Amino acid sequence: MSCSQTVKHVDAPLASSNLSTASALVSDLEQQLLKDPNNPELHYKLGYAYIAQAEKSKSAADRKQAIREFRNVLKLVPGNENTLTALYNIYYDDVVKGDNKALEKAKTIFNQLSSQARENLNPPSLAYFLQRYIAQKDAREKNPNELFDALLSATREQPASDKAYIQLAKMYRTQGYYPLAIATLKNAEGNQVQSRALYQNLAETYEERAEAGGCTYEKSDSLYRAATYYQKAIPLATDKPDMHYQLAQMFMDNNHYQLALNEIAIVLELAPTAENYGWAAQSYSLLGREQKAFELLDKAKQQGLATSDMAYHEIYMNAGNWMQAALSFTEYLQAQPQISIYDAIKADILRDQTELDFTKVTSGKKINVRNEWEGAVYAYWTNKINRQQFEKTARNRCERTEYYFYSGYRDYRAGNTQAAKQLFKAALQQNTYRFIERPLASLFLERD
Repeated sequence: MSCSQTVKHVDAPLASSNLSTASALVSDLEQQLLKDPNNPELHYKLGYAYIAQAEKSKSAADRKQAIREFRNVLKLVPGNENTLTALYNIYYDDVVKGDNKALEKAKTIFNQLSSQARENLNPPSLAYFLQRYIAQKDAREKNPNELFDALLSATREQPASDKAYIQLAKMYRTQGYYPLAIATLKNAEGNQVQSRALYQNLAETYEERAEAGGCTYEKSDSLYRAATYYQKAIPLATDKPDMHYQLAQMFMDNNHYQLALNEIAIVLELAPTAENYGWAAQSYSLLGREQKAFELLDKAKQQGLATSDMAYHEIYMNAGNWMQAALSFTEYLQAQPQISIYDAIKADILRDQTELDFTKVTSGKKINVRNEWEGAVYAYWTNKINRQQFEKTARNRCERTEYYFYSGYRDYRAGNTQAAKQLFKAALQQNTYRFIERPLASLFLERD
């Protein structure tokens, strides 16, 4: 074989053979090499045979022998990429398992590979990141700087791959460093990395940054950018309903209703599940499209939508079908191990509208208060704080939507119709389109 020839790739079945078979293969190849010691193909096959034997025997000596055989190939056929790749994979695994001496060897081999070959491999510093991440987790220690440095090195080693950028961005997100996470992913985009995973992570990072502020509607720019990147990711994975689902939410929150409904239709085409039909029904209900909402709800029920799904009662509430809402709400409550403060408030509203008492269903169930704002809502609703105190705690559009609606409903229930309508209008003006308080405010505004 001349230096210009390539060594054929050995397929994985060797690694799955049993120990006796692997040992027999090693022995056979060694006998062949005694007769033809300068045959690179035989050295290459023997290297893989030793790897297969090492995987069964867990022998470090077998791994070292595999390395020797691959090195022999490179002496006979310098620069052969199949052999360099085989060597690199051994060193990469060694680094992950804790052999730091293998890191420089892995880097040396990695730099000898063509850019095309490197595209199909993880960079060496990513192995070191995995090693340190596992070690820190096992030791219950935290040294994020060590992990950040490893991932930054990995992005430099392989600037045209998305893996290290995405992992680094996820770490920044975990720390709440959203600008750094976005900058990292955009750096990959600037290096001409184009992948579904990269665009999806950019979209999710923008979306998470909006949510971190406590009210996504006050971060419309982040929501717009999230939608933009979901649109870039979708053509690279057109059969993924989850991204169409997220894009529909982004469009809804950006007031692009028809675009949102188009995405909802795609979700139902790709994944016509009971849960997706229920979600679609709620989306139409929030927009006041009652006929379509009920049509989709019927399909959700036919497919077995669980009674614990809020779509059952909320769609009826939005339409003012109070008795059906109350019956569905009873089934919903029975399925809940504990209830939210909003469940408790719905029970009061439905009792007002139907005179049905939900005490028997709710008694004994713990009321879950998830945050300070929910505590304030429930405190106001149960007369623990006054309206002025309640208003002072409303810090953003999401909270103001609820402040205006629940204050308005208290006025409405007391017969202060004009004051209630002003507050219901104020709730609508917050443009928080996925809040049930909006359609309910519209419903009570339409009453005399």
